Amino acid sequence: SKFLAFLRSDAETPEDFRVVRRPYPSEPGREVSVLGYGGIRLPILNRRDDQIDEELGLSLIDYAYRHGVNYFDTGWVYHKGEGEKFFGRALKRYPRESFMLADKMPTWLVTKPEDAPRFFEEQLKRCQVDYFDNYLLHSLNNPEECRRVYKEWKVLDYLKEQKARGRIRHLGFSFHGKSALLKEVLDEYPWEMCVITLNALDQRWSADSAKQIALLQERKVPMFIMEPLGGGRCANLNPAARKILADATPGVSPAEWAFRWALSQDGVQTVMSGMGRMDWLVENVRSLSAERFHRLSSDELALYGRAIDAYMKYATVPCTGCRYCVPCPYGVEIPEVFSWWNSFAGSGRLPSDNGENDSQELRREFLVRYSHAITPGGGPEKCIRCRKCKVACPQWVFDIPTEMKK
Repeated sequence: SKFLAFLRSDAETPEDFRVVRRPYPSEPGREVSVLGYGGIRLPILNRRDDQIDEELGLSLIDYAYRHGVNYFDTGWVYHKGEGEKFFGRALKRYPRESFMLADKMPTWLVTKPEDAPRFFEEQLKRCQVDYFDNYLLHSLNNPEECRRVYKEWKVLDYLKEQKARGRIRHLGFSFHGKSALLKEVLDEYPWEMCVITLNALDQRWSADSAKQIALLQERKVPMFIMEPLGGGRCANLNPAARKILADATPGVSPAEWAFRWALSQDGVQTVMSGMGRMDWLVENVRSLSAERFHRLSSDELALYGRAIDAYMKYATVPCTGCRYCVPCPYGVEIPEVFSWWNSFAGSGRLPSDNGENDSQELRREFLVRYSHAITPGGGPEKCIRCRKCKVACPQWVFDIPTEMKK
């Protein structure tokens, strides 16, 4: 196939570009690629999250590794437990010191103190490693849960012991809460890294998001960024925003702008992307290679700000597509519904009963694309506001049932 021929040709060609790497403050002498491979959206078969496309997945990892990506991130629940196993198979083919692997303690699944050792030991087996480079307290967002699991049940003390034994090199956390909780967490331990959401859209939506980044910068905690593209929204700007960027820098995609913006913020170590397609991976690798990547100047930051203003002229749902909210017990395809809605809302093209959007043609396009995007029976009309999705959603800046009603 053309796909396999491309991979063979690339492997046989001397590498002419590699992803930029930056010194890792938490490990002097170590450099980490500015692009990390996020393991939450690996390629799948039969639309089943637990059926990873092994051939394509291994090819993606090979391509990334060959072009300088040396940071890989997974988690207990990713792909219903199959994600860790996949990375174990994929990465065991390379020298252990040539890559960094991050994994996470599933905070919300720890229901008793003895759960933590069970999870940790199983993760080492799944990933086929003797240690994790970065190990995180996963998805901190509930103050009571954090205190119970990590202080009362002493799970943090257990992880410190594993670090002392060399089974964890650096302790960190992934954060989905508010700044008051972040300050409490930061006061608890001299963290060596953290994973947090950062993109220009979220920074505009929430003043607290900016406050969180400022706290981490003040404490000098290296930041590994999740959702640098805001669930794809930063890569799919509306025509007005795209024109602003294209007029200034022809050939530079909105996604590349978004990566550069995130990596231009002080304290950012790496942006992570769930690259389940080869074209996305190739584009991201080239965008963040030494030949193309640079920190944005003050003028470029202002230009990008104008493009974001043009996009945010129209209200969208700040869903990142992480899929923690599914399956919905009533069958609502939540990420797909929001993605379809945003494709119209983000460009000011929602049908209306008056004005320029009062159009039979637009209504038809709206419904045809809905029928293509959403499985019959999976639409928003099935939502009964049970709020199970709200509990699962790590993005506290919006309410899923309220948006579904719209």
